[in-house]
Amino acid sequence: MHETVSGPELPEGSDAVEFLLRFARAGHRAGYPTAELEERLLTLAGALGVRGTQVSATPTLVELSVGSLPGQRSYTIRVRPPTVDLDRIAKLDGLVLDVLRGELSAAAALARLAEIEAHPLARPWFVRLAAYGLAGGALAPVLGGGWQEILAGFIVGLVVGALSIAAARTANAEPVVAPAAGIAASFCGAAIAKLGLDASPDIVTLAALVTLLPGMALTIGMRELATEHLQSGVANTANALVQLLGLVFGVGVGRSIALNWFGLPDQGVPHVGFSGTHVLAAFAAGLAFTVTLRAPTRAAVITCSSAMLAILANTAGKELFGAVAGVFIAALAIGIVGEVLGGRFRRSPLVFIVPGVLILVPGSAGFNSVLKLLTGETVSGIDAAFNTFVTAMAIAYGLMVSTVVLPRRLREGSTRPASRPSPP
Repeated sequence: MHETVSGPELPEGSDAVEFLLRFARAGHRAGYPTAELEERLLTLAGALGVRGTQVSATPTLVELSVGSLPGQRSYTIRVRPPTVDLDRIAKLDGLVLDVLRGELSAAAALARLAEIEAHPLARPWFVRLAAYGLAGGALAPVLGGGWQEILAGFIVGLVVGALSIAAARTANAEPVVAPAAGIAASFCGAAIAKLGLDASPDIVTLAALVTLLPGMALTIGMRELATEHLQSGVANTANALVQLLGLVFGVGVGRSIALNWFGLPDQGVPHVGFSGTHVLAAFAAGLAFTVTLRAPTRAAVITCSSAMLAILANTAGKELFGAVAGVFIAALAIGIVGEVLGGRFRRSPLVFIVPGVLILVPGSAGFNSVLKLLTGETVSGIDAAFNTFVTAMAIAYGLMVSTVVLPRRLREGSTRPASRPSPP
């Protein structure tokens, strides 16, 4: 929990307090990590003159207290674990900057926030469906597949996308998306191989499901645990594990059905060597992530650059320092570039960081370790689980170190405050 200690005390019901509460809810829905959401709220509170503000954010609850201790008012906002919405994050960052510059009063900021919430980024369903297919096809070569896996990954990615889009329109369907997608991906991967396309069902299954892997949630959870945001870190990590277990369950069921109907499929040997195809695949994956992460279209260059940097930095780091150190180096590179771009364009570095992390999680963990975790091989799965957590910690520490090694002038202008401004 963090606190502001200076500034005039404002009465309950003021525009400033209402703005802080509504921003807390909107920022949480957009997918801000705990530390960034708390820092933005405290910075806004200082700029608007709200005294004694304390903030505590978790994936399911945001608590905000204002005023000195004898007359303190506390507010609780019940929320759900968020999904990342990069377009809304960019708009909220712009709102924060305008408030900090003094260009918006609390009342005007409230009106701007209401406009942002009333006009979310909307893309046609067929564009979102195509993005899931593109992601499945693009990530197949990163996991060791050839052209057969690329084609099959595109087809199965479309199936996964159709389920995800349909579930988003159905109330209370979100908890079953992961297992349903796992069943569909593993069964369809085996069915395509049975129909004559010589593609590895395991590579196809994992490539199609990467858009649903909770890599960012797990990385954020590890980062929050490392920075002593214990309650939020445990909640994010648990949420990621539940989603991962849902995928594991679905893949297991789908493989069981396919094995009973089609028999044991032939598994191709993954091509683990790096080639120029991986860079092209990362570029295509970046385009897909622009849609699946709800980033603005103008950010496509940033998401593609992030994905390509993740592939190149991870490969170079692995060759020079080994697998785990390579992941750390790649995350450090992504974090540094993200912080520099965030300062240059006065936006959150998350727009650059999130796509890179999504590429790093399956790519750095290695095909065999992730596959064994998904297919339920008990002994190998324990080792794979350990490798997954080590990978998440390497990414988390790489991102944390990137905020320390950069000179402050290179991060100046980023919405992540280096120090809290004094209230007027």
